[in-house]
Amino acid sequence: MTGRSVVGAAPVPTLVTRAAADALAWHPLEDYEGVDYKLLWRSGGSVAGLMRIAPGGVVTPHAHVRAHHHLWITDGTVEVLDEQVGPGAYVHIPAGVDPSMRAVGGGACTLLYFYLQDEPGPSSSSSS
Repeated sequence: MTGRSVVGAAPVPTLVTRAAADALAWHPLEDYEGVDYKLLWRSGGSVAGLMRIAPGGVVTPHAHVRAHHHLWITDGTVEVLDEQVGPGAYVHIPAGVDPSMRAVGGGACTLLYFYLQDEPGPSSSSSS
């Protein structure tokens, strides 16, 4: 992984090769049994990463006031927004919507996720 964003610094691109992503360790996602992640990029309150949901693993409903979730399913099948979607599907979950996700179909699922925080405006809340 290359590049980090620093406030006040010039933007630095990030490139994560397949080999570099494969070499990253999976970490348990706090509060969710059977759900692991690899962090690929972070800038302020926004992140990009890989998430793996084991069979029976569930990400329970939770909302973010200022952050949008973007999901790209890469492997397996996940139930999200009351729909079952598989590899190649894209899901956008706007800020304020309470999503839940679970692996379905008997296997694990893997997805590329982006958690992109809106830029704070004069009338925006400071919570994420």
